[in-house]
Amino acid sequence: MVIDLKPEQQRMIDLAIQSGAYHDSDEVIATALSMLAEDIEDGAVSETRSHERRFTLAEVEEELRALGKLK
Repeated sequence: MVIDLKPEQQRMIDLAIQSGAYHDSDEVIATALSMLAEDIEDGAVSETRSHERRFTLAEVEEELRALGKLK
């Protein structure tokens, strides 16, 4: 299967790998899909979830730097 990612999505995957938390993109995607499946099972993917704050890539990078997981 081929999946086309937006540049910011690819960068997020790259950052996750650079943080040392994941070994490769397959592991990042598998974890993300597992978390989504749990949310669906828990009923967390709903109208309520659509109002949750979304973080920008810059905010995620800043947080990773603050945690020392990104240089």
